[in-house]
Amino acid sequence: MEEVTYSQTASSGVGSAKDLDSALSGGPIPMRFTVVALAFVVHFVAWIGYCALMFATADHYFGQGLSTGFAMFALACLAGTAAIVIARELSPIPRSIVIVLSIAIFGISGIAEVVGRVERPTPELMVLTFVEVVSLIGMFVFPFVIAGILVAVVGKPAVAVRPTVGAGIVLLAGVVIAFCCHLPMFGVLDLPVQPSWFKPEWLIALSSAVGTVAAVFVLAHAQVRASSPGWSLAIRVFGFVTVACGMYLCNLSTGQIVAFFPLGDVGMVLWPGAALGFVVGAAALLVSAAAARPRLS
Repeated sequence: MEEVTYSQTASSGVGSAKDLDSALSGGPIPMRFTVVALAFVVHFVAWIGYCALMFATADHYFGQGLSTGFAMFALACLAGTAAIVIARELSPIPRSIVIVLSIAIFGISGIAEVVGRVERPTPELMVLTFVEVVSLIGMFVFPFVIAGILVAVVGKPAVAVRPTVGAGIVLLAGVVIAFCCHLPMFGVLDLPVQPSWFKPEWLIALSSAVGTVAAVFVLAHAQVRASSPGWSLAIRVFGFVTVACGMYLCNLSTGQIVAFFPLGDVGMVLWPGAALGFVVGAAALLVSAAAARPRLS
């Protein structure tokens, strides 16, 4: 009886040690992917919120208050922190670069929003021009950085998860809704009776946001079952285009909701490119994911 008790205690201790080692090494594979996906959702929402307040500030007087500055500071810090969490799965040198970029871009942008409302800017302060450039980098360039990080991270065996068709269905639904909502803008499928409060930008923003998050899952799942390096590369490229353009499309759609004419002519140029990239990229990603599955002999 004593030998059995000792054996059970020893085996329990070994199991606990293995669990501890697994936790210290990054945790189980599904949990690591869950952390990356959740961090991306947090970054995405915070980034959209920060950009939306930036658009609203330019067109509405209420956005000039100090409370809006603190809100933008909090959103910028949240977006930067989430980006750093995603980058933890990268190798040391790229991880260090992303950390520096995240702190510099979102830190400077957030602090500037508060300082700019306490100390009104004057033309002599050339640093404000630099701050504006940093904010524009965070708005226009950082989505490509995040998309590249996700492509690199979710393709690792230590982060990838088992395949599922649910994410593909959600992505397909998001693409169809975004595509159909764009048709009335080109004079196609105009509704005879349309409520005055209805804006297609609402559905475009929602469908592109949900579709972008689903694309991350499709990207991770598809690379697990890619039958060759060529298909894996195609999945990475189309996944990058889908995520980057989806973030752009959601941002521009949200800007149309909270502001009258966000980004002026630049927004009108970016909108068709973002919409086309999201629809075509997502369709190509789904086709590549389906074609890349290994055939059973």
